[in-house]
Amino acid sequence: MAQSEEKYLLELRHKNVCPNCGKDIPEGTRVGSGKKSEGGFCTLDCYTEYHRLELAQRVSDIFRRHRES
Repeated sequence: MAQSEEKYLLELRHKNVCPNCGKDIPEGTRVGSGKKSEGGFCTLDCYTEYHRLELAQRVSDIFRRHRES
């Protein structure tokens, strides 16, 4: 993750704002990977939408490794 994106996500996390949809995140409902540097999201849908390309690449790699074995 690029340093500027990490800084942006940390700033929004501190403000309790979802980086995907821009909504306020109610106290105690933040969703994410557990790493502060990867931000926090208001719903699992927002988390997956924000990280969609990265998650798709992971799935593709897993299927490719599975086919090769």
